[in-house]
Amino acid sequence: MKLDKNLEIRNLLLDKIERGEWRPGAKLPGARQLAGEVGCCFTHLQSVLESLVQQGILLSVPRSGTYVRENWEKRLLQGTLRLHRAAPEDCTRQVYSAPISQAHPELRLTWKFDRAVYEIQVSHYLLGHHSQYLDLGPIFRKLYPDPSAFFPAPFRQFLVNGKLCGIPLLFSPRIIAYNRELFKQCGVELPRPGWSWEEFIACIRQLRSKLPAERVFPFNHALYEFYPIAARFGGRIIEPDQPDPVRVDAPEMLRGLDHYLMLRDLLGPEEGPVNYTDVALRITTREQLAHELTRENFARIGGVELPMPDNGCDVNVQAAELLCVRNECADLAQAERLIEFLLSEPMQDRIGQSRYGIPVRRSSAAFSMNPYESTDALFLQEMEKPAAGYNLFTPEFYTIVDRSCNLFNRQSREEAVRTVRELGATLRFLTRIGE
Repeated sequence: MKLDKNLEIRNLLLDKIERGEWRPGAKLPGARQLAGEVGCCFTHLQSVLESLVQQGILLSVPRSGTYVRENWEKRLLQGTLRLHRAAPEDCTRQVYSAPISQAHPELRLTWKFDRAVYEIQVSHYLLGHHSQYLDLGPIFRKLYPDPSAFFPAPFRQFLVNGKLCGIPLLFSPRIIAYNRELFKQCGVELPRPGWSWEEFIACIRQLRSKLPAERVFPFNHALYEFYPIAARFGGRIIEPDQPDPVRVDAPEMLRGLDHYLMLRDLLGPEEGPVNYTDVALRITTREQLAHELTRENFARIGGVELPMPDNGCDVNVQAAELLCVRNECADLAQAERLIEFLLSEPMQDRIGQSRYGIPVRRSSAAFSMNPYESTDALFLQEMEKPAAGYNLFTPEFYTIVDRSCNLFNRQSREEAVRTVRELGATLRFLTRIGE
């Protein structure tokens, strides 16, 4: 597809802004001078400048000139695709940017704008903001009336009140990765498959006697780190089919919370920044391993299931990367073409070959996984387990639970129990008034 001349000029100007060549408040060169620099006629350039002024990127001041607006990155431009910032640009460029740019040159890819009409987001962000995005179920069902070519579990997690708020592109169960060399240096036995919670805690104690907390098991206060452990104790946040669907303060969740905070207290305070390539143990996904570890040090990494408590649940909380389309999208035909491309066999095969995550297309997953490699075999095993969903069907619920998680992670165990009980009462009240 040949790119429209005005679109080509617009992209050149936006590149200068995103690279910082023209900073907020900066005055642009005169239109005729700029046309010469860009290599276009004055008429085309003037049309693009006027368009960017209307879209809030530039500011035209009579008898003074054209300036870059403050907070230009807050604007929403049609025909843009933003890649999430959780992964570095070199990794997402390899997986997404190059093929999308080649197949859809009319789309502008960006990392600098806060929002875009099309976004590739991670699961926990989408669950907290799903009301901002379109229901993509009708497009998916139109393209794939028989969805059997895809793994169903990643899609179920993002069906919120019947609305498919994002199209999963790749997914991964969570495992615990361990650093063989650090275990050897510390004289600690490697974790065994199917290890218990008691074995996990004993391992943490041994490592903590040799290493600072941030090198033993980085302790993240976010909901997406807490919930995979709590779910192994049988903890759930919301179970829609129960007479009382709010389960965040049920005995199973409180048991999981108590053990989680016991782990926090055992580790003690972190003393420095975390270098994830040099920690003994960590909860991770296939995507995180791919972009945080090079081929050279990947060989040092082994994997094991999350520890199993007594009377626990052998479940997993899956992560995903998804295409989301904002409610402001003005071109549903373009959205449909993009979804069809990202779920196509060639694109899904490319995702598999990058080994960045597990493609949602069944046939492409074989390119991603080597069943004879121990870590891959573990991911294959864990992806077959039942998935414990968050079931937080409103962004408000997700935000409340996530912030409560950040709060109780910094409290004593007694205070944390009170916080969770208050959280349960709050969710019940909001459930009642929302009925």
